[in-house]
Amino acid sequence: MKTQKGDIQLVAWASKDLYQLIQTAAESTGCSVSQFFVDAAVSKARAVTEQATQITLSMNCAEQMLTAIDNPPPVSDSLEKAAVRHREKNYYESSSAGNHKE
Repeated sequence: MKTQKGDIQLVAWASKDLYQLIQTAAESTGCSVSQFFVDAAVSKARAVTEQATQITLSMNCAEQMLTAIDNPPPVSDSLEKAAVRHREKNYYESSSAGNHKE
């Protein structure tokens, strides 16, 4: 693996047995220990990131969510009042800065 400008070196400490295991696996795939290490880390990072950023729903839950989006409950008086206060607060805060939000 050729390094390029801006690349960062990663360093990891491992037992001799673990290193030999990684080295054997790297050799069996035809790549260097460094490339094998990076490939494994990237694969794990993608899996962890995907798991942390995706929501999995059953068909029933997905249908309930879509129904709620299509048919929202009526806005309560307290929510309406809070929205008015929020709009007024933002209007007055932004008008003092010369920007009017409407």
